[in-house]
Amino acid sequence: MIKYRPGSWWYVRLTACCLMGLLSGTTTKTWSQQIKNEFFPLHNIIRGDSVYDTYSKQVALIKNAGYDGIEISQIDSFEGMKAALDQHHFKGSYFYVKLNVEDPYIDHRLEGYIQRLKGSGTIIAPFVTSDSKKYTDPVAAADSIVISRIGQIGQWAHEAGLQVAIYPHYRFYVQHIKHSLDLVRKINQNNVGTSFNLCHWLATTPAGERKSLRADLKTIAPYLKLVTLCGANDVISAKRNVWDDYILPLGTGDFDTYGLLSYIIQELHYKGPVGAQCYNIKGPKPELVRTTMQAWLDYKDRLKSEK
Repeated sequence: MIKYRPGSWWYVRLTACCLMGLLSGTTTKTWSQQIKNEFFPLHNIIRGDSVYDTYSKQVALIKNAGYDGIEISQIDSFEGMKAALDQHHFKGSYFYVKLNVEDPYIDHRLEGYIQRLKGSGTIIAPFVTSDSKKYTDPVAAADSIVISRIGQIGQWAHEAGLQVAIYPHYRFYVQHIKHSLDLVRKINQNNVGTSFNLCHWLATTPAGERKSLRADLKTIAPYLKLVTLCGANDVISAKRNVWDDYILPLGTGDFDTYGLLSYIIQELHYKGPVGAQCYNIKGPKPELVRTTMQAWLDYKDRLKSEK
């Protein structure tokens, strides 16, 4: 234990800091509420806009709006998005990549692309499909392939100093968070974990199982490397397109997204990135960029004020 001698420079500085904390009413709890999670949008927040029609324009808009990064969405967009990120000195928060249960399993370009992200902090987020539709539910044979292939991605990522987060996706081979967690545990690599994606959780979770959300999140917390949120309605959607209920602008809908975020950050002490899912949201995309950031800032203010 370090001891500070009365009268020393360090002793005076330490005493002054303590007094300032007492006078300002600052407590350890308040310090812990400073929200430092990286906040970024998925590329779909601006993709397809008629004005912001290049990667460079899109990245510049997102950066100027105050976000911390943006998604790199799939292999085919990598070259264009990476060039724009480098041009604007901005971060690719996560790289959304496809893993197929049937051969060819992994796009041959992925290893090189991961190496080009070395030291960037970008999370590699594989979603797992069965292109032939042969595998719809978890089976040992398919899981064995996924474990091996994601283990390989994890090794490439490790060599580049990066993390991997399996991305459970509605109606894909890995669509349930519990399946993702089971795979992560079997892969058993420190840099391989899972993501939690609110819209996909809502789309895959029956009403009777939704009450266990917080307990389930507590279970996956040690493996949680990425969170994506959105506004949503707390219903079992009967709409033809379930995303009309499960993906709304952040800050809207009757699902308590803020309460979920508060639990993840304040109770589970999650320090990782938080992404805004904006797929299929109608309206002017630049306005969506602005209102999504404002919703996040409002959330941060509420989190900081909680006692």
